[in-house]
Amino acid sequence: MNVNDLNAVEKEQYKEVASELRCLVCQNQSLADSHASLAVDLKEKIAEQIRAGKTNEEIKSYMQDRYGEFVIYKPAYSMENAVLWLGPFVVLLIAVVLARRIGKSKAPAAESSAQWAENLYTKTKNKKDN
Repeated sequence: MNVNDLNAVEKEQYKEVASELRCLVCQNQSLADSHASLAVDLKEKIAEQIRAGKTNEEIKSYMQDRYGEFVIYKPAYSMENAVLWLGPFVVLLIAVVLARRIGKSKAPAAESSAQWAENLYTKTKNKKDN
């Protein structure tokens, strides 16, 4: 089935579904933007399903069942992909905690070196005065 065989309403549905699915070859483009041969085949399959009266969710579900969750361009939050969604925030939190601890442990060292320099200056000054 060709996309040009669809009526105006079906073409809008086609564009919407194709933009929400990932090209499995390009991986960084939606099906709508891709011209890879597999993408062309998948777009034809979308057009066939639209002609058969399937809804957007039914078409996306079919594609996900067949090709996995990766085919969905913006996957929904689930327990399976929670690490992907939460991982960057956990890493950022750990980095902030470590930076604060390192900063606090270096602060007394800076004070003691400043105190050391002041003591040395005072001792040198006292020797010159004597």
